[in-house]
Amino acid sequence: MRPRVFAILALVAVSLVGSQARATIIERVVAVVGERAILLSDLRQRARPYVVQIETQIPPGAARAAQMSQMLKLLLEKMVDEELERRAGNRARISVSAAEIDDSIMRIARQNELSYDEIVQEAVRTGLSETEYRQEIRRQVLEAKLLNLRVVARIRITEDDLKTTYQRIQRNERKRLSYRAAWIKIDASVGPKGASNRTLAEKLSKQAASGGDFAELARRHSDDAATRELGGLLGRVKPGAMPPAIDKVVLGLDVGQVSRPVRVGGSLYVLKLLEREPSQLPTFNEARGELRQRVYADKMDRARRHWLDGLRRRTHVDIRF
Repeated sequence: MRPRVFAILALVAVSLVGSQARATIIERVVAVVGERAILLSDLRQRARPYVVQIETQIPPGAARAAQMSQMLKLLLEKMVDEELERRAGNRARISVSAAEIDDSIMRIARQNELSYDEIVQEAVRTGLSETEYRQEIRRQVLEAKLLNLRVVARIRITEDDLKTTYQRIQRNERKRLSYRAAWIKIDASVGPKGASNRTLAEKLSKQAASGGDFAELARRHSDDAATRELGGLLGRVKPGAMPPAIDKVVLGLDVGQVSRPVRVGGSLYVLKLLEREPSQLPTFNEARGELRQRVYADKMDRARRHWLDGLRRRTHVDIRF
């Protein structure tokens, strides 16, 4: 049997004026998932709390209109995902009871040190009715059950995951911290001399990294007249003040470390990080629990998206907004 096709894009109200019929579009379909339509009125109804927020934060004009348009597109994608989850829940015979919704709302209330009535009142203030709020919680509970069934068992967290995440957070913080460094600048002209100077830069990097006196190496070999006699010493530098290639290398250095040669224009630079503004981050071991939560959330989000994309590939989805 051929699948049912939604050929009608709008519901039409017909009123007769004398002997003429006049058709007025009162509704339209903005997406189809399987054989179920999502109507423009459904989208607008769900968008009410977000509309209130945007109107409160952004003055009338092009910026508000752009934000509204983007919000509606993202919300429609969310509604499509929810319909895919509803269908998957039906196939798996997963249901959500009123008691489970009550328990979830009470848990949210306790986390915010509020009563059930107070948390519902907060929802109402955002533009939701109590029924709509309960429907939203129901969708969240259903998704949690489906993810536990289809996704959670596949998630594994390794020590490398924790270290990589910590290093990423560390690098992001370093983008705000000033530092002091020293460098050895070596000419990198094209030709035989340039090739030999590349070898020299590599040799100096290895010597300094092995405990050689960086300042003395800079005084003897650096082509930077401004810093040579200072042992290559630079003043205090803010991230972003140096060429991007040098900035990137410094972000990856710990205090005392020496870099491999990095080329900028016609020169090679060997850098040593001497000092960095103190970090406000906890140590890796102190942050281990929070890192695990963050890695889990990131992997869960990617696994959820992969699962939903699979559902989309197996389901007729047509977005018309």
